[in-house]
Amino acid sequence: MNMTNVTIRYGLTNSVTRGFEQGVTVGDILADRSIRMALSAPEAVVAVSNGDTLSPDTLVENYDSITFEPQASSKA
Repeated sequence: MNMTNVTIRYGLTNSVTRGFEQGVTVGDILADRSIRMALSAPEAVVAVSNGDTLSPDTLVENYDSITFEPQASSKA
């Protein structure tokens, strides 16, 4: 089984690199509490790569670096 190493960042100094199997989605890593805890990231984050916000169903294996950013609060 092929593993893809992805570095996930939050803030200026926090990063963690993990190996993910094929088929893992951005939604899976956003829901992974151990990753958020390692980064000291809150639950309300979005995944961004190269300036683009990634959809939760995007495959992680297509990226080598993903940044968690605070989710903008919506004003109803």
